Amino acid sequence: MDVDKRINNLKIDFIKVIDLKNENIKMFETLEGKIGQIKIIYSDFIKSNKQNLFIFGLDSFHFQGKLIDIEYDDMKRLYAAITNRVYCEYFKLYKIVVDYIIENITDDKKMVELINVNKSNYPIYKDLEPFKQYDFEIIQSLHETIITLLASIHNYFLNKEHDLKQHQMKNATGLNIDNFIHTFNYNNVVLKEKLTLFVTYIEFFHRLHTKYFKRFTTKMQLFISQILHDIKFEDSVEMHKMKRKSMMETLIDDNTDKNILNDLKNSINDAPMSPAASLSNTLHDNKSDKLHVEIKTPPSLSGVFLSINENLKENVNVETPVGKIEDDNVSALTAESEINSEKLNAEQCDAKPKRKYTPRKKKTTLIEDKK
Repeated sequence: MDVDKRINNLKIDFIKVIDLKNENIKMFETLEGKIGQIKIIYSDFIKSNKQNLFIFGLDSFHFQGKLIDIEYDDMKRLYAAITNRVYCEYFKLYKIVVDYIIENITDDKKMVELINVNKSNYPIYKDLEPFKQYDFEIIQSLHETIITLLASIHNYFLNKEHDLKQHQMKNATGLNIDNFIHTFNYNNVVLKEKLTLFVTYIEFFHRLHTKYFKRFTTKMQLFISQILHDIKFEDSVEMHKMKRKSMMETLIDDNTDKNILNDLKNSINDAPMSPAASLSNTLHDNKSDKLHVEIKTPPSLSGVFLSINENLKENVNVETPVGKIEDDNVSALTAESEINSEKLNAEQCDAKPKRKYTPRKKKTTLIEDKK
């Protein structure tokens, strides 16, 4: 891919990083709101129940809130480390690019002016402060400055390529400037490779930062899902489902171990048993009851609905989409129909009229006639 296109793509990739950062900020706000509600509830309990036994009974609730606070502080510390690292890598790359321009590109006044203008805009990064927070607007401005410098280097390279063609035309007229042209071409090649190296650095940083923020988002979603699973807030049902779905999709994309996925699903799953599973359990638990099952296909495939006549225990209407009948139900229904069919055949065989036995008359012989 052309270097110019790669530089333009860097702007688009960084927008994705910003979106992930904004999503994390929103989740922090949501989490702070839920923690605030829990603290208000606990405070109300304490105000209205000051006896020792009541306070003892509220100790578990207090510890539940304390665990949430501890994990919340850990999340903030982790987020601070990630954003600090983002600024670290951009700042160090910015220093490398600036040093290269100062040493090798002294004849471009625009780049030199750009460097002088932004020299004091960005605070010096210190490795001994890994959790120091830098305003994300500063990080964004630093990233834009790096992209601007790289675009300027690319334009400078294009101008040098144009100059090289002019020198080659003069060489063709008979001037002995072959060595000069080779040296000029060598500098252009080095400049192009250096620019490509800088672009590759930022592309790698974008992939790395995207992975950091995505994984942090997954951790936050898991944390919020656990809170919403344990404590049923009035406005959190739909949000819980959406965040849980997004979190599980991310974990599947990361090729997370299946056992871990199952444990996570079990720890945050609060959905009731499906109607199809309830029917399967009913058929297995009530083998002695004879149930006639009728399967109907509704015009709209909206789901599975069951209705059982408790008085007669004879009619069970099952409405289900075509091709989505539970395997256990099908096997149970098939076995039941086969048993009913065999019984019906046996009854039909027993119902056939039997032939009456009539004894034959003995034939009289001639001797008996004479007597």
